[in-house]
Amino acid sequence: MKLSREGKRFLVATVLIAVAALNTGNNLIYLILSMMLSMLVLSFLILKVNLNGLVLKVSQSQPIFANSPEDVILKISNKKKIIPSYSIKVMVPQKIMGEAYFPEVSGLSDISKIVTVIYGKRGIYRYGDFYIESSFPFIFCYDKVLCAVDGEVIVYPEIKNVDLIISKFMSNQDELSLTKVGRGDELSMIRRFRYGDDWRRIHWKASAKAAKFMVTEYAAEEPKKLTLILDNLLPHDSKSFEKAVSFAASVSDKFLNEGFFVRLLTCKKVIPFGNDRGHLFKILDVLAAVKGQDLWECPMSDEPEGLTILILNSGDSLLNRFVAKSDMVINAATL
Repeated sequence: MKLSREGKRFLVATVLIAVAALNTGNNLIYLILSMMLSMLVLSFLILKVNLNGLVLKVSQSQPIFANSPEDVILKISNKKKIIPSYSIKVMVPQKIMGEAYFPEVSGLSDISKIVTVIYGKRGIYRYGDFYIESSFPFIFCYDKVLCAVDGEVIVYPEIKNVDLIISKFMSNQDELSLTKVGRGDELSMIRRFRYGDDWRRIHWKASAKAAKFMVTEYAAEEPKKLTLILDNLLPHDSKSFEKAVSFAASVSDKFLNEGFFVRLLTCKKVIPFGNDRGHLFKILDVLAAVKGQDLWECPMSDEPEGLTILILNSGDSLLNRFVAKSDMVINAATL
């Protein structure tokens, strides 16, 4: 518990009144002094009771991305049976921007508020860093309590617009390398009708010649694939590395939205090919917690599958051996 600016002024005034009372012996001044001392004592005791019995729960309804305003639900409960709590402020960790104010929380009740917060950096944050603060009743002193909040929140890397960078790459590539091999309407074969086949695919001329139902079968479309190689070998510049992680997340989001099957390779983690929204968050889960490593332990096949984008952290990285296999090479320092 600490004295506020107003509390310090009030304390100085109390000392001056005490000196005046001792010098004059005036009963009225003694009465004023006793009232001021009572207010200081009450301010201390009531503040302690006001913060007692409060429990904070923190939750989120949507994924949270770095440097992006996101909504967090703060639920504060008052476990005291009768006594309400007043003027409660919830302070978030220093690395996060945002706070919430609760004018009153009645006894045996709870109140929820949606607060917009901004996480400045990706990572895994523990909820235990939240504080409950109050200066009730006279704002002469204030106190804050560290909340015992269980759980953690995953903050994903910042998603940026990478269309300009990718478009420069696309303009230098063979258009055929970015499209599906095979059109899906190319005739592959004519075969005998099987139970469950679509009757609309019956080839009547071939059926008449063979005296049995024959159906057409078309060549399957080959999926568009993208392999992302993130260089997280040590040593690396931390600022450039954060840019590389953000770029990897942004590219994954862009190409998955365009129907690509995306794979992520890091030093110790491999996320195999996938193309749905859930797959994006598998990649983001890895990128949210990825750190520098000493060794590259993920094997890469000699035969490339689709496009390959290599994100290097430095020009002398050991991953330069993958440059020849890559369709696009990005140096994190240039992002």
